[in-house]
Amino acid sequence: MISATPFIRQIYLSANTLCLIIGLIMTLLCVFFMDSVQNLHLIYCIFGLIVGALTVFSALVGYRAIKPPKAAWMWLYFALLAILFVIQMYVVIQYEASSIVATTLEEVESLWKRELVKEGPMADIESRFHCCGLHNSSDYITLNLPLPASCFYTENNAWTNYNEGCLEKVKFAADRASNALSFTGSALAAAQLVALVFSFILTLLYHRRGDYEILS
Repeated sequence: MISATPFIRQIYLSANTLCLIIGLIMTLLCVFFMDSVQNLHLIYCIFGLIVGALTVFSALVGYRAIKPPKAAWMWLYFALLAILFVIQMYVVIQYEASSIVATTLEEVESLWKRELVKEGPMADIESRFHCCGLHNSSDYITLNLPLPASCFYTENNAWTNYNEGCLEKVKFAADRASNALSFTGSALAAAQLVALVFSFILTLLYHRRGDYEILS
């Protein structure tokens, strides 16, 4: 079984590198979507950002653990990955992508109700997503409400209002964000699982030889 150590070590390094790459991608995606959807489902972006950053950190620990092999570093790497993997699985089970989108749309509808009481709650979304009203700009008109400044943009030195509603615009952004993060999270979990399995096997193989420094 010891002869298989170089092969297992290579799989371990490949899986660790994959974790590093996907962790970086997840971090960048979360930064991007955090800006594009702002506070509508910020908590999910923050969670993804933390997971991505911790995955990058654990991958660096994984490289340090193997060159040369160190028992303490190997077990630390295994523990970090195990904790991250369990947390990710819990979140995936508890919070489906569809529920994230539904929660986001409920927030937009809540802002619209507040807009009908006093102008202002929809302003940031309308400016950010280039939309007007809940379903379209006529939502204001049918209620005899003036179009707010956030519904307008300048084109050819003239003021023009957005016609598309914010509900559909935000839904598109939420769908895009949740799908991208779900796919990246699934890929990351798969890479972490492979890294977990082979780091554990490799640690046991090194442990049987009793000298981590020699087996490099």
